[in-house]
Amino acid sequence: MDTYTFLNDYEGRDELKRKYGDNSLMLYALQLRFDIDDILSVASEALTDGHNDKKCDLIFTDRELGIAVVAQAYNKKNALNSDLAPSNKASDLNTAAAWIFASNIDEVPEQIKDSVSDLQEAIKNEELSTIYFWYVHNLIEENNPEVKKEMNTLQFAAQKLVDTTFGSKGIKVSALEVGKNTIEKWYVTSSRRITIDDDITVENNGCGYEIKSEKWRAYVTAVSGKWLRTLYLEKGDDLFSGNPRNYLGKGKRKKNINSGIIASVKEEPDNFWVYNNGITALVNNYDVDDDKFVIYGITIINGAQTTGAISEAEAPIDDFYIPGRFIICNDSNVIESIINNNNKQNEILPSDLRSNDKQQERLRREFRKYPALYYNGGRRDGKRIRNKEVFDPYLVSQTILAYHGDCVTAYNEKKTIWDEDKLYNTVFIDQLSVEHIIYVYALSRAIDEYKIMLKDKKETRTDSENEQMMFLSKRGSKMLIISVIAECMENIIGIKIADSWNMKFKDCSDFDKLVNIWKQVISVVLAFNRSLLPALEGGLKSKETVRTTTAAVKSVVLAIQGTLKEQLKDFVNAISWT
Repeated sequence: MDTYTFLNDYEGRDELKRKYGDNSLMLYALQLRFDIDDILSVASEALTDGHNDKKCDLIFTDRELGIAVVAQAYNKKNALNSDLAPSNKASDLNTAAAWIFASNIDEVPEQIKDSVSDLQEAIKNEELSTIYFWYVHNLIEENNPEVKKEMNTLQFAAQKLVDTTFGSKGIKVSALEVGKNTIEKWYVTSSRRITIDDDITVENNGCGYEIKSEKWRAYVTAVSGKWLRTLYLEKGDDLFSGNPRNYLGKGKRKKNINSGIIASVKEEPDNFWVYNNGITALVNNYDVDDDKFVIYGITIINGAQTTGAISEAEAPIDDFYIPGRFIICNDSNVIESIINNNNKQNEILPSDLRSNDKQQERLRREFRKYPALYYNGGRRDGKRIRNKEVFDPYLVSQTILAYHGDCVTAYNEKKTIWDEDKLYNTVFIDQLSVEHIIYVYALSRAIDEYKIMLKDKKETRTDSENEQMMFLSKRGSKMLIISVIAECMENIIGIKIADSWNMKFKDCSDFDKLVNIWKQVISVVLAFNRSLLPALEGGLKSKETVRTTTAAVKSVVLAIQGTLKEQLKDFVNAISWT
């Protein structure tokens, strides 16, 4: 592949490259692969410290996606197409795997202990279907076949480790070399909904009918289960290029729905058609002629769990039929609506169900006042946003909830905030202004950047800064700091705040400036990190411990209020609370 279209997009990501240097391409790849809105916030949580990281540059766990990624990055300066990716970097991931699946968590270095503990907890709770080991570099994969050999060895060894250490949890380990060709493929997939362009003859029951509309037409039939199984085993997750989620496995995450599908395939194949909702696919075109049904290109946009589950049923199996719809549509807006509406019943994205809520409509409209900022309000429109500060709707709701007193729920129940009416209506109230969102989101970003600043200091960090770095590496630390700062705000500014929902910056036009202003406050609160540590024991879990530790810090802040008012005068002058 001589031309790489992703490179122009990546080269335009100045902020990502400036802040994360050699790790920026790894983060860019992660964002492409898993459709992450705010990669800068994810980076703060997922990147390791670099010192004694046991060959893990990144540990990313997402329970909602059912995946974890452990990655090692390599960037060749002034790279040539003929350059070889060093194979020792791939073999280093064996060291990473040994620590990730360590049987004694107390032996894991402090720098990665919380990330490893979080990943292991997700394994034990059967919340993961796949653990990826990535070797990410800016070279061409095919140049060095030794790397592929190393990755194959790693995959076998890591699979054995996870099976031995945690028993049979149905978790698949995948080791992947992520070079320029792979990143290009992910870039194209994120741009195009249909990436499988093959001409495919569909094995069906010989019956079907067509429905037409102004902007789409569709053929409805019953497809062979064996045919669909073979197609997935051949094409893999590329079959779901237009789907918000890949196959999630048969663990607890789907409440054993997928296990039930597998059982139906084996035990009641004759009844499968009436038990299952079937699949919906987008295709480039199709032909129906003399009972022969041929499709041109395919992506399954609904039915990933059905497709994946039947592929796990052990052969031999009797054939069976699955309801199938094959849709042709060239209107990108209609395509996005088809995808979103087809996936509502699966609770794939709780925010999809709220995207047309009056509060989200209002907030999207009001965000237009700030052209440099972007908030989609849960409406996933497939746009690639560049040169704007992207506000992740989930992080917006988390940070607002944390600021207004419940950092424990904010940290532990990210999707639940959008899913449950009571929580949703606690966050997205009529009083919630775009300016207040900017105010709190800037605080969240400031914590991320403060952590980056400490990380970049490496061996030059003071003992106090090392303590702060360790604190910020703890699970839930960001939500805790947001909550503590909100509780201490009256003592920080020395003025009664009648309604905390009115807190905002007087001028919201320069987001980076607001982030820098918040760093003054963060440095003050982090000075008390030892007092706050008990609240993070085992991950942010106890609301009572949060109240106790926050009260202790609040008392100290009150005692030094006079000093703080002078120290933080730039912050006080920049905000409004009426």
